[in-house]
Order: sequence, then C-alpha cells, then structure tokens
Amino acid sequence: MNRRSPHTVNDVMTSTVVAVGLDAQFEEVVTAMRQWQVTAVPVLEGEGRVVGVVSEADLLAKEELRDVEPTMIAQRERLADYAKAGAVTARDLMSSPAVTVPRAPRCPGPPA
Repeated sequence: MNRRSPHTVNDVMTSTVVAVGLDAQFEEVVTAMRQWQVTAVPVLEGEGRVVGVVSEADLLAKEELRDVEPTMIAQRERLADYAKAGAVTARDLMSSPAVTVPRAPRCPGPPA
C-alpha cells in the first residue's frame, strides 16, 4: 500500500535557500555552507536555473585525496573522486543533474 502524506513539499521545504554560482570558488562554497549551517547548496546557472548540487559528500573527496599520490589503478577505480579532488569551482565539485520538484506535490508517506 502506497500511502501519501497530507503534507505538500511546500509544507516541509526550506523557503530561504543559499545557493552558489557555477564559478564559485571552493572556499566560497565551504563558507556558505558553514555560515548557513547546511550540508549542501544548489548550484545556479544564468537566471537562477538549478544545474547541480554541492554537498558535504562532494567536498569529502577533495579533503580525503588532498595529499595522496595515487597509483594508476587507484586513479582508474576512483576517477570521479580524483576529478573532484582537483576541483576549484562549484562547476567541477557539483553532482549533476539536480533533481528538483515543484512545491505542490504531496510528500511520500512512510513505507508500508
């Protein structure tokens, strides 16, 4: 049985959102997340279209692999992580595409 919550996305979402642009530097992204006490920020392009999200998970690879000299095999196995480790802008750090939902849909209910 698939039950729906009586709440809409609008009822449970945060209405004040901090976001960064594609060219925001790594330090800007971290500062925004720390200042607003959030674990992720949307990345916006142009007139505010969400194109990705930078989360704490995206930042972990950069920290974890900062001073590592990887073998070729390790690089091949974790290619995406090594790419993020070298990233300096939100464009290169973000996970994409972003999944967005409108305000009106009902939230999923608890699992049956």
